[in-house]
Amino acid sequence: MKPVLCVVVLSMLFGVQQAHAACPNDAVFLILGDQIRGYSLRANGATEPCQVLQGPLTTLMTAGATVIDGKKSFHVAQFLTSSTVDIFPRKAEGNQAPSRAFMLTLTNDLLSIAVDSHLNDFVLSIRPSEAGVYVVPNNSSGPLAISMHITDPNMSQYESVAIDSDDNLLIAGYDIQGTAIIDTFGTSRSMTSPPLLRSLTGPKTGLFSGRGIFFSRNDMTIAVDPRTDELFVYNTSTDLTQSQVSVFVAKANGDVPPVRTISGPATGITNNGLPGNKIAVSSDGRLFVAEPNLRILAFAPGTRGNAAPSQIIEDSTAGPTAQGGIAVRSEGSRQNENDDAQ
Repeated sequence: MKPVLCVVVLSMLFGVQQAHAACPNDAVFLILGDQIRGYSLRANGATEPCQVLQGPLTTLMTAGATVIDGKKSFHVAQFLTSSTVDIFPRKAEGNQAPSRAFMLTLTNDLLSIAVDSHLNDFVLSIRPSEAGVYVVPNNSSGPLAISMHITDPNMSQYESVAIDSDDNLLIAGYDIQGTAIIDTFGTSRSMTSPPLLRSLTGPKTGLFSGRGIFFSRNDMTIAVDPRTDELFVYNTSTDLTQSQVSVFVAKANGDVPPVRTISGPATGITNNGLPGNKIAVSSDGRLFVAEPNLRILAFAPGTRGNAAPSQIIEDSTAGPTAQGGIAVRSEGSRQNENDDAQ
């Protein structure tokens, strides 16, 4: 059988999306279990994906948290059924295998992932006996028994991770009383024993309590603006009746209020509490929020209060209806500037 015919047969057999041209440099991606779908950052309304990665060769089954590194590659963490992180090149499309993959043999339940400017992975596991952040050196592959494991003594329930412009690690979660807390560790100084640099927590932050949350539900997601280092925090109430995105100044520390909060019925932001990054921020300061039914809400820089999205991207093709993770790639970001310098 000819190669082209093989691809067609496999696509029909496994329901694989047909190939598209790769998305533009400025794009937003939904991660939906067994697939990744991309859309132009300027899309609005009903939109066909400009890039779809799906099929048995991808090995994607429970993909959720994803980050895009300085070389524009996807780092995709699989949740619960796998302890694998798959790395795909920027133009990965259709039924394409990852360029490399590594497996954390000591844990699974991979809820969040971040990558620093040196392309080291920081993978958050919430498995009770091995919870914490696993540091995986650049270019690692295959089964790994990781020795670099960062645990936060302030944290009872881990939720999300991010990396700031100084290559320091932010860990978000809840302490033993259920108080929301975001700690910053100096991984730019030490990967094995990073010092605690800052701790954002307290009633003035306005972040909801996490008391009584179920361990596999992600009720807090953090993202760092790649240009300003402002901290965006998606957070829900324990009864899932309220949700908000709070924005804090760069390097916020202690019990301080956000500079603005986006919340209310006009925003359209819901609280599904499923694994994966709920929010992402582009290099021009726009906030992107993943929603069910293949929808993405976009908010203009400086948005506050009960404001409607400036864009709503809605996939016009058939696909999963559950919410997935989200990742943004945009020109001029800190990651791309680092890439240009290499």
